[in-house]
Amino acid sequence: MPQRSAPKEVQEYFESLPDTRREQLGALRSHLRRVWPEASEDFSYRMPTYSIDGKPAFALAAQKSTVVLHVIAYDLLLPFKNDLMHFDCGPACIRIRVLTPALEDLIDRVIKYVGSQIHLSQQSTRPTRLRASATVK
Repeated sequence: MPQRSAPKEVQEYFESLPDTRREQLGALRSHLRRVWPEASEDFSYRMPTYSIDGKPAFALAAQKSTVVLHVIAYDLLLPFKNDLMHFDCGPACIRIRVLTPALEDLIDRVIKYVGSQIHLSQQSTRPTRLRASATVK
C-alpha cells in the first residue's frame, strides 16, 4: 500500500482527517473564524495556523484521540489558569476529546482574549506548565 503524502495546505489537512476529528476540528476552526474573521489562515508546521494583525496566534491539530487548540502566545493563557485546571491542557494548548458547552465557552473566551491582547504577548522562552500534568477525561 503506497504511503500517503503529508498534507501541504489547510483544506488538504481537513480532508485527510477521520470524520469525527474533522467535525471537531471544524468546530474549532468555526469558533476562530467567527470571533476573528480577519485572522489569516495558513498552513505551517503541518497544521492550520492563524495570525491576527500579522502575529501568530493559534494553531489547530488532530491527534489520535483528541483535537488540540495551540495558543502560540502561550503567556496569554495565564489569566485562564484556574479555568484550564479543569480540562486537559499543556503549557500552550488545550486538548479536546469532546467539545462540551463549558469547554466551548472557555475556548471562546480564550480566543477573544488572546486575539485582543496578541500585541502584548511577552513570550520569549519555552512555556512552563500551567498545572500539574494530569489527564482529565
